[in-house]
Amino acid sequence: MGKNSRQKMQTTTELSSKRVETKQAPKQTTPVSSTPSAMTRWFLPLLLMVVTVLIYSNTFNHRFVLDDHGIIKNNKITKAPVSWANTKTIFSTPLRKGDFSDLENSLYRPAVKMLFNIEWNVFDGDPHKFHIMNVLLYALTGVFIFFIFYDIGKKKWVVPFLITLLFMTHPIHTEVVSNVKSADEILSLLGILMALRCVQLYLRNDKVVYLLLAVAAYLLGSFSKESTVVAVAIFPLFIYLFTQADIKKNTIISSIMLACTLFFLVCRHYALSGYPPEVPVNALDNYMVLCKDPAYAGTTQFASAVNTIGLYMKTFFYPHPLSCDYSYSSLMPVGFADPGFLVSFITLLGLFAFAIWKLFPFGEKGKNTHAISFGILWFFIAMSITSNVFFLIGTSFGERLFFAPSLGLIMAIVYALSHYLQKGEEGRFFKTMSASPILFGLVFVVAGLYSFKTYDRNEDWKTDFGLFSRDVQYYPNATHLLFYMGNHLSGSEFAENLEYDIKENQLNIDLKDSIYKANLHSIDVFQRALGIYPALPSDGYNQLGKAYFNIGKIDSAYKYYMKAFNEDSTNPIFTNNLGTAFYNASIPLTNQGMTFQQMGMMDSANYYLMAGTNKLMSALPFFLKAHQGDTTESDFMNNIGCIYGATQRPDSAIYWFKKASDADPMDLTSVQFLDITYRAIGKLEEADFYKKKITEVKTLRAQQLQ
Repeated sequence: MGKNSRQKMQTTTELSSKRVETKQAPKQTTPVSSTPSAMTRWFLPLLLMVVTVLIYSNTFNHRFVLDDHGIIKNNKITKAPVSWANTKTIFSTPLRKGDFSDLENSLYRPAVKMLFNIEWNVFDGDPHKFHIMNVLLYALTGVFIFFIFYDIGKKKWVVPFLITLLFMTHPIHTEVVSNVKSADEILSLLGILMALRCVQLYLRNDKVVYLLLAVAAYLLGSFSKESTVVAVAIFPLFIYLFTQADIKKNTIISSIMLACTLFFLVCRHYALSGYPPEVPVNALDNYMVLCKDPAYAGTTQFASAVNTIGLYMKTFFYPHPLSCDYSYSSLMPVGFADPGFLVSFITLLGLFAFAIWKLFPFGEKGKNTHAISFGILWFFIAMSITSNVFFLIGTSFGERLFFAPSLGLIMAIVYALSHYLQKGEEGRFFKTMSASPILFGLVFVVAGLYSFKTYDRNEDWKTDFGLFSRDVQYYPNATHLLFYMGNHLSGSEFAENLEYDIKENQLNIDLKDSIYKANLHSIDVFQRALGIYPALPSDGYNQLGKAYFNIGKIDSAYKYYMKAFNEDSTNPIFTNNLGTAFYNASIPLTNQGMTFQQMGMMDSANYYLMAGTNKLMSALPFFLKAHQGDTTESDFMNNIGCIYGATQRPDSAIYWFKKASDADPMDLTSVQFLDITYRAIGKLEEADFYKKKITEVKTLRAQQLQ
């Protein structure tokens, strides 16, 4: 057979073979795609948002509580009209600037304060809408968590869905969402997450706009809360483990983020440099300062801090009971021999060693063990700045401080569970669930329990009184919690809320008697705090003085007002209250003089009337000094007007009362005094005008309380 014949036979055989293969092809089974549909991809984050909104929906009718008062409700900068001038003020002053009851100058969070400024003006100060915004921002955080890990998993949805579900339902986050002030925590984490997502998109699409958005997002987080800066250690690790970027590109992006951090720190330095230096941390704020006290010999800051991290982890795994405060003596300093320190230290050391070990070999990327390591390292990085291990901060323990670190632990746990329990290919939602019943069943049960606990805990955050009275049941020896409770019971907020509740719910309660009993309770609470720790913050002494003042014990009020004034003579509220003590001390002297005058005993009458006038005029310098300290506070102007009214100078009194009413259109006292003063001098038309205005102001105040 010739060569050509063999080639023909070979060609014929190959064609025959190909025809056979072509006929057999349809019999082959096409593999099922593991990529979920676009509907599933967008349905899942939407579902997570709905779950989040539902479990936090009972916060929508909440009021301002805790730090909301000083940073939002009573803060003149926050409440000022939105303007370029006010924005410059926000970005050049400490967070609490604008609230003279708190002169703490170490916090610089202008982005979140600007958000509050905008919300206040858009929502007319309605706290309910602030709470809705907080929940929506929190829900948005969940969306970014989902898509970051969806991208990492190459469009596999199980792990990102479960991570986000556990994070969004976790009860330890109730403080962050239910307390409006803690939008700083939400924006901080949201800034980090948005930056990471934009970095992913930049490295995939190579479009500079995504890198610019990453920078903007990271700056938003940084200017919302200082602890955001720890993300400079997260970016390079994230880029290395979960993207295809080479070392050069990783270095460039990480350096840009480092530059953003330095820019923020420079801005913070210049904004705070003109203010007094931080006062030493008080034991009521952070119990670890007691480690230097000879009475606590053998304890150390390091051991106490590590022990406290262990408490964070315990609360993370078993979130009950939760509290808005965990201060001394609910937490106590410990030493290296303490079992709590030893268990915590060994656990943390083991976690860190495991995380580092599972990063090897460094040449490989994207493994499940790498994701577990990343979650653990995220936890350590996020916890580092608030842990008190390296330096003392203004508090020893706060659930809000575990907001960002908890995400790292949830990452590690879910990746570990999926590594061992996930079965089959990922695809449609219910089919994938049925393939891994143990994994989904376990997570759904935990998320369900978390959701019930979260919903229940939210109720405690509705009012200050509800929050403090509930938490003090579990932590009766937490001195700062007792301080919060005492402050609230003797404050105007309690009286206003009680008056509103009585009218709204038609309660058969005597308002004056209830307020009197609340002040007695306040005194008892403050004395309990002093029994545990023999000192109060200056504001605590001021509020204790106010409680005594409210029950008519002026001498005791003067004693504690003077203690507050001696600790901080620059605080206009303390100065004003000291003047109020002098003013009220004059009343019984004047009344006694008038009694003698009616009896015809003129020598005695003149003595007491003069003594009353002298005491009255002693108050004036304090009121004027308070007004100089804060020229926008209506109470101080009203008090000056009262001095002039009591000394028969109605024109001067009217001037100050009008000034007070102009400074705060919602101030009820000034319009009441204007009605009284005009009526006393026979100007009935003007008096009737202000009498009508009293009703208008009362209506507006009631609407705001709702």
